[in-house]
Amino acid sequence: MYFVGLVLFIAFLIFSTLLSGSLVSFIDLASIVVVLGFSFPLLMASGLLSDFLRAFKIMGSRVNVWSMIELNKTELALRLAMKLLLISGLSGTIIGMISIASHLSDMSALLPSIGVALLTLFYSILLVFILLPMQAKVKAMILTMDKDYNNENSTH
Repeated sequence: MYFVGLVLFIAFLIFSTLLSGSLVSFIDLASIVVVLGFSFPLLMASGLLSDFLRAFKIMGSRVNVWSMIELNKTELALRLAMKLLLISGLSGTIIGMISIASHLSDMSALLPSIGVALLTLFYSILLVFILLPMQAKVKAMILTMDKDYNNENSTH
């Protein structure tokens, strides 16, 4: 169901960008590289990259085959990834704004340059949108396991 929702989300995103202008104005490879380039090395440094990647496996499975520790570490990795993405987007936007301020000689280029600088923040928010359902599913699995564990212990 996640992947169906993701496809619908992307379709709505493309539709809404087409309504607000050209889809091309929302595409900037450098902004994506900045967001991912700031986030993933720090996720790796935390030692939680494999736990983060497990979230994608969890979203593709119908049955929980993971332990409580694995699920808790996955939820922690997702929370960290979302924070890193948002901070990366904000940092990229600030770097872009500083660059604009220091190199702007033509005022007619100001608004398009600001638009490009804001794309890093836009991309980071989009990636957080994609990770939020993963975090919710992992958290629901943890709550279910916790409930099952408490029910087993209360009957003994």
